[in-house]
Amino acid sequence: MKSRSVTARTVRRVASTIVKHAFLILMALISVYPVLWVIAIAFSPGESLSSPTLAFGIIPVPSTFTLVHFSSILSLTVGNGSNFPLWVRNSALITVSSVLGSVALTLPAGYAFSRRKFRGQQASMFSFLLPTMFPGVVTIIPQFLLFSTLHLVNTFFAVIIPYMVGSLSLSIFIMKSAFDSIPREIDEAAMIDGAGELRIFTRMLLPLTLPSIATVSLWAFMGSWLDWALAHVMLQDNSLWTLPLALYAFLQSNYSYYGSFSAMALVMAVPVFIVFIVFQKYLVTGLTAGSVKG
Repeated sequence: MKSRSVTARTVRRVASTIVKHAFLILMALISVYPVLWVIAIAFSPGESLSSPTLAFGIIPVPSTFTLVHFSSILSLTVGNGSNFPLWVRNSALITVSSVLGSVALTLPAGYAFSRRKFRGQQASMFSFLLPTMFPGVVTIIPQFLLFSTLHLVNTFFAVIIPYMVGSLSLSIFIMKSAFDSIPREIDEAAMIDGAGELRIFTRMLLPLTLPSIATVSLWAFMGSWLDWALAHVMLQDNSLWTLPLALYAFLQSNYSYYGSFSAMALVMAVPVFIVFIVFQKYLVTGLTAGSVKG
């Protein structure tokens, strides 16, 4: 009798595992399927969504393999001489500046909230959490009015500054949790040995929080590299365009260049893919830092 109950539990457990994995595989296939269409359109001739052929009646594959769309976007010229290398440079400049600025603001803020006690600390933490309750698009018009008053519209500062502070809400919580997970005895032992607070922060605490720093950097990178809405409002000159703005230019009201659009989308995705592959282990560790203290 006992043996039958054990067998029944084993069967249920195996069946449950099979159902869970089947569901996850199905969700993965649904998520990947649109990406397959983008890849197939990018490597097929023509600018139509129907350019690829369907293998087995469902899997999109290039009808004829070609790199014409990639060569066309590399040599693309729009307006007053703006081109693909310039858009890459603009995107890289804005993204690197935003990531460095975000990290420079987040590290001391996370350290202060973790290691210091001051009046209004809880209210300050809530003030950083408050902006996450509103969609980012809601703040675009107030930001435009503010930067217009400061005569910063149509400059890189109009997007770098919002990108820098836009990721602070989650980033400060991540860094605070990372610093909280480091025992204070390390600070006390270093102080006994004669180390100052700045040296403790730079030489001891920062190396221990590298996974969280990588997570904060990735968060800022994604927000600035892929953003279109704010850049579309703030950067009106073609010479200041970023890659997302150039990508949108392929979708016209009378005709859409889906082949070039897909090729540009793949080019934009390459840095994101590389960054996630290189830093994926830090991403998981950084997001879970502080979940178990001590």
